[in-house]
Amino acid sequence: MMGQTLYNGLSGLTAANQWLDRIGDNLANLETPGFAQDQGTFADALTMQVYGNQTGPIDANRVTPPGWRGGTGVIAESEGRDFTNMNETTGNPMDVAINGPGFFVVQGPQGKLYTRAGDFIWSKRPDGTFQLATQAGDPVLSTTGQPIIKPANATSFSVAANGQISYGTQVGPRIALVEIGEPSAHLIPEGDNLYQLAAGGQAKPAVQSQLVQGALLTSNVNESQQMANMIEAQNLYQENAESVSIANQMLTIADTIRQNGG
Repeated sequence: MMGQTLYNGLSGLTAANQWLDRIGDNLANLETPGFAQDQGTFADALTMQVYGNQTGPIDANRVTPPGWRGGTGVIAESEGRDFTNMNETTGNPMDVAINGPGFFVVQGPQGKLYTRAGDFIWSKRPDGTFQLATQAGDPVLSTTGQPIIKPANATSFSVAANGQISYGTQVGPRIALVEIGEPSAHLIPEGDNLYQLAAGGQAKPAVQSQLVQGALLTSNVNESQQMANMIEAQNLYQENAESVSIANQMLTIADTIRQNGG
């Protein structure tokens, strides 16, 4: 029993650390355009999940004693990202916000990636031309799946609601915009505000989303809420640290009694 108590406390320490890491990541991206805050929760790891199940070794092929329903610690679980962002006008023609649940398509080192951050730049290519890219320099793709190259004679840059690019009177490609069903469950963070499509996820041409030039999606991190969460996480860590300390003391006492033949 003392060993289980020690394990429960250690699992609580791990969960608290993971919660603090999540909070730290959210706060670090308080001003990151299009950032979706990471949400999380905790689950109790139960030895027996359904009341009335047999728990004896013979009946259920278990090693827990009959009737045992104690918990076996806590697990930190991610509920995924919250992709509900608000638009903020910037007046910068290189900023493109998404009005709706859509994602831009970006060419990553290993394939297509997705982002809601539209603070684009013109990134110089080895051949001297410029391509539309993220702040990290990853190419933004068109509806044909190709990088968007700026014409040498282009003097202006405009983006229509459907993603159609124009350079003055010259018509360019369309920016690819896709929608992903249940994105919090089907997207895997890859860093730099980019996401990879998880197994089972599908990216389809957007039907509920439009683009707004001269605006950006803001980060949806609520600083006050994150600070409150940090206090809770620190309290959780402290309480579990005390639990581990007490369990360790009791194990030491029990071992001493056993050695003295008590």
